[in-house]
Amino acid sequence: MSSSPSLRARLSGLIPGAGDFAFNRDRSRSTPASKAPRGGHRPPGFRERPSHVLVVPIEGPQFPDWGPGHRNFYYEAFRSAEEQLGSSRVSYLDVPAHCRPEVWHRELRDAVHDRQATHIVTHAEHDPGEPDVWTWDIAWNSLAPEWDGVLLGVAFDSAFDLVRMKSRRLARMSPNFVHVDICTPADGMLLRDRGEVGPVTMPMSQESLSLIDQRLASVTPRHDISFIGALYPYRVQMIESLRSAGLDVAVNPHRSDVTADFAASRTDQPGWLEYMAGYAESRMTVNFSRSSAGSVEQLKTRVIEAMLAGTFLLTDDRERTRVYFEPEVEYGYFRDPQNLVEVAGQWLNAADTRHAGAMAAQAKARTIIQRDFWTQIDDGLTKRGLPATDVLSSEASKA
Repeated sequence: MSSSPSLRARLSGLIPGAGDFAFNRDRSRSTPASKAPRGGHRPPGFRERPSHVLVVPIEGPQFPDWGPGHRNFYYEAFRSAEEQLGSSRVSYLDVPAHCRPEVWHRELRDAVHDRQATHIVTHAEHDPGEPDVWTWDIAWNSLAPEWDGVLLGVAFDSAFDLVRMKSRRLARMSPNFVHVDICTPADGMLLRDRGEVGPVTMPMSQESLSLIDQRLASVTPRHDISFIGALYPYRVQMIESLRSAGLDVAVNPHRSDVTADFAASRTDQPGWLEYMAGYAESRMTVNFSRSSAGSVEQLKTRVIEAMLAGTFLLTDDRERTRVYFEPEVEYGYFRDPQNLVEVAGQWLNAADTRHAGAMAAQAKARTIIQRDFWTQIDDGLTKRGLPATDVLSSEASKA
């Protein structure tokens, strides 16, 4: 494409819609197979049948983290649905790394028709097994005219213009595309007055939840407060401020080594169960809600993970976490890194209140992480007049 992402971003800031126009123009010119008719496709009416959810993971069985306890988002989506619907109504498409698009597109069409799929759950930001390639518009342009099901396109960070542009292109192709955002509210994000889904939390299978319970059974808090994440310079300064105030701060305690800068904190990451144990080793933990794309507040997955581990969350999130938990009871709020020292000290001294809040949040988090993803999707589908997945319906559970 001739227009770079940075140029499109600058255009969007100057002229509303200009970035989308450049993106779609260049994409349609360079890749004619991705160009839908004006006004999009009109999909066939839905043929009534039991739901069948087809998951197209970023990294499927041919990758080492396909399995429980690895934080593989799409394994958890697959397995949590399978636990409710049964193996006959949930399946996945295993796409190896660097698979040619025309190959997996054909396999996707075959899987949809052979399994009578009603829903596809996949990652809308890039191709399966290929983080630097995006051909979902070609696949959807081929499938949408003939398939009566719903494409559920999950996005991890819609704060980036290009991510929204990709999802908006898919949305314009067919009313049977639904954007599922794990970070931010999505209604009206793609098309005016059109409902989408989000923010949702990461799904989790009962299988993985059991592994977490086993790993955390022998873990007790031994630090005042933890910070788990990338060590940007302002965060290093924050950590030093906390330590200067006399707090015992654990930095990335899930690691066996000591990380002191950004580069070290992003490499050689331990497994997810160790990550969860790192949270459980501290009485409190810190969350920053801003996206790396700018001053956009997000519902970070670590919010639910920290609460699931039983630690008390301190966050600068003003709007997202309160949707699920009670502020200043089940989590604490700080305005900025400078205010954090005062807030952390207050909560550390309120041991009984803090512990009660953490336990209440943990109980909620266990339910949320097993139900929120599928519940919100089905609510969104129903509002749009599209068939529900029925993953958590009582009828499906009895089937």
